[in-house]
Amino acid sequence: MPESSGRIETTHIDEVGRTATSSLQWLLENRNLKGKATHPITHNNKLTLFICGQEGFADIAGEIAKAKHSIDLCCWGFDPGMELVRGNSATWPRGATFGDLLIAAARRHVRVRLLIWHDRIGSPMVRSMPGHSHGTSPWKTGGQRADDISAKASLAMLQEAVRKKLVLSSAFRGDIVRPEDIPMLAREEYCHSWYAAAFHGLLEGLEIRLRHGDSTAISKSIATEISQPRGLTMGEIEKPGMQYLGTHHQKPVLIDFDHEEGAKAVGYVMGLNSVTDYWDTTAHLLDDTRREQGGVNERRECLQGMAADGGFATLKPYQDYACRIDGGKALIALYNNFVKAWDRAIDDRTRSASTDCVSQELPCGSPPARLLREARQDDSTVQIVLTQPEEQDKTIKETYFRAVTQASLAAGYLYVENQYFQYEEWARHLLAERKKVVAAWKAGSVKAGKTMRDMPVMHVFIVIPVPERAQMVPRTHDTLAALGQHAGMTGQNTMIDDYNKRPKTRRVRAGFGISTEAEVQLPDVVRHSNGINKPGAMTLESEFGLRVSVAMLNVSAFDNDRWRYREIYIHSKLMLVDDVFMTLGSANLNQRSMAVDSEINIATVNYRVATDLRKRVWHMHSGGLVDGGSGKKAEIVDAFEKWGNLMKANRTKKLAKQGGAKLKKMIGFLLPLEDNRSSTIRLG
Repeated sequence: MPESSGRIETTHIDEVGRTATSSLQWLLENRNLKGKATHPITHNNKLTLFICGQEGFADIAGEIAKAKHSIDLCCWGFDPGMELVRGNSATWPRGATFGDLLIAAARRHVRVRLLIWHDRIGSPMVRSMPGHSHGTSPWKTGGQRADDISAKASLAMLQEAVRKKLVLSSAFRGDIVRPEDIPMLAREEYCHSWYAAAFHGLLEGLEIRLRHGDSTAISKSIATEISQPRGLTMGEIEKPGMQYLGTHHQKPVLIDFDHEEGAKAVGYVMGLNSVTDYWDTTAHLLDDTRREQGGVNERRECLQGMAADGGFATLKPYQDYACRIDGGKALIALYNNFVKAWDRAIDDRTRSASTDCVSQELPCGSPPARLLREARQDDSTVQIVLTQPEEQDKTIKETYFRAVTQASLAAGYLYVENQYFQYEEWARHLLAERKKVVAAWKAGSVKAGKTMRDMPVMHVFIVIPVPERAQMVPRTHDTLAALGQHAGMTGQNTMIDDYNKRPKTRRVRAGFGISTEAEVQLPDVVRHSNGINKPGAMTLESEFGLRVSVAMLNVSAFDNDRWRYREIYIHSKLMLVDDVFMTLGSANLNQRSMAVDSEINIATVNYRVATDLRKRVWHMHSGGLVDGGSGKKAEIVDAFEKWGNLMKANRTKKLAKQGGAKLKKMIGFLLPLEDNRSSTIRLG
């Protein structure tokens, strides 16, 4: 990544003391040039961080209920039937649904705009719009409903239909419907009726627009990548999957932006999707009835190598974040991002551009006056960064690379918690930057009276899930291998070793009864891995000044007369550096998020915000044993040691054949990453 994101500054030297004071530029200063800022850096933003859906969605629900003027939602997917705040009931609805909250707001004359990614192939595959992308014919009631679209009405209607013994669905034989089936059937009907009413303009004050990936813009964006995704000529599906199934992965929310000059304006940047699968608590219970009911996949679900212990009733635990922004200039960037996308949106049902209610990007110099207030002591400096192929905007990638460059100089800690760890280019950048630091230390250490033992070591904490699909194993393996951390990818390692042990040539017929030796071509995945310089722990520390830990998360609990373990799926997109820098949002650490899908992240430099979040997250993952204290060097070194020891101890407990809570119950959620799958096909 070219070093072009910083701003050149003049630093004055004290002639007497011969010293100067400067500061690191963590944000993209060259995007904030006076008079032509494309991504302004703003200083008057109050930030609040939420961990997991229970916290984040509850706050959003409260603001929607209080909205006076406008609600703008930008979504990867939208589930009208999801409950943002949930009671302890095991059946739907466990609280007010998202769809009902928006209908109620529209009835209060609040303008509701809902912008959703939709692709005719992709959306049904990922089931991102229940009632529209799938579940479109749940059961028949004698015609399309247009009045009283509500969760309560759908439930009452189905209960009445069952009472009258009406034939409801081809999914059931005759009119036999079990009482326990009623809530989920009513949910399907509700979502279907909600979308049908919304698309027909029957929910007054609420408008939906759909948008899909722009393959031309995506191709142009991919072309600038150092490493190109693999295509069909190599027998792989990665490149066409990116080019033709690009998504809009952003999920910001903006409420009452210009009401009373922005006096009550609030926005959210997050990884949480507005789909019921993404709701969970920080307790990450093994089976929580407040999460959605599971299906076939959950009934079959088991940890690798533990097939006898499979089967769950609800969706798996989810880890994610949301950041709330109150009343600052960063909300202007959220607004401009939304209206530009809204005006570009194409309705996939008609394939024609929407022309009504055209909004305009905020003219320079005319934002809501209350958003221009002076910064207060606890406010945060913020930059909103994007991946937007239509604008060839890769400022999220620039942010991730710049943060590593600055982190390498500081040599404290780097914490990455991400759904995908598949961007080898980023891992190589980390090594390259640290190698520069080591070289500079070697060059100046003798003169300064120091040795290499005095060089500060950078501690890297990586927390990721087991790759979602087997085809995602190769990219994960290679990114970890670049950092020498691929040992846990046991299946891929074994496959690569097996290929490398095979004969390099084989006899083939050349005609006329003559045979000759021909070179055996290894799969591209194997050849690529063979070319990676995989540093061992000693090399990593001596040549790069790095110590790296890679963890996954599991929850343990005594259930059905035995100790059970379940993956906590990490949907997070979080990076923290040295209690100074933080970025979170929708962007994963993979090529898709850096160059293909539209994404939005918040980047901030605020000691209080970063420190508080680091302590909360580490405390949660470690069961209270590790939080890094005040973040001083010695405390981070101690935290790294305890973190690694806890991972190993938890693995021992998980693998123990028998025993009570003392021997089997994990402390916290941390485990070393382990995956026994392999693939020669890449899916980025």
